[in-house]
Amino acid sequence: MQDAALHGAQVPSRDAILDAATALMARLGYAGASISKISAASGAPVSSIYWHFGSKDGIYLAVLRRARQYLVGSLPGARPAGDTVRERLTAFLDGASAAFEHHPHDLRLLLGLGMLEEGMGAAAIAELGQYRLDLRQWATDSLGHVFGLADRPAVADELARFMLSVVGGTAIARWFDGPVTPLPVQQLCVALLALARHHGLPVDEDRA
Repeated sequence: MQDAALHGAQVPSRDAILDAATALMARLGYAGASISKISAASGAPVSSIYWHFGSKDGIYLAVLRRARQYLVGSLPGARPAGDTVRERLTAFLDGASAAFEHHPHDLRLLLGLGMLEEGMGAAAIAELGQYRLDLRQWATDSLGHVFGLADRPAVADELARFMLSVVGGTAIARWFDGPVTPLPVQQLCVALLALARHHGLPVDEDRA
């Protein structure tokens, strides 16, 4: 409390510290984003960072929770519109792509790229695991609606896992190449339709 009162308005806000920590942790991983680097990037004294978050794990938990709020809040609803399978699938993938494009740092954090490192606290690992479960549940519910899989949840889960593996691969590519690598929406659409056909699902326009 004394540290915050001493610095007052000159100290960057909690959100400004989280902005800097999010960018660093998404780019460098948990181990690489040191308190000193977060301090330098945000302009906040180390003492202020500890005052707000208590520890590095405290910062990471706050980063993950905010990333979850932003990304999950931006995802399209689990009942994409459309009269046919293709229309619903296109609406779903377009909405997912838009959400991921607007939250690249949050997506990396949510996917956990480079984050499961020695030294990271159990609470942070559990939080990251829950994020991944939430994302998979959203994708499973959405694709279940797209393909009419209310009575075949295992197939919906398989499609969701495949879709998220492609999203994860895109995030890895961006790790090296930057934002020039888009989510391959058209190719993903073709692949999901092919997987649906493999499971005997009616995906042709006249049978949707």
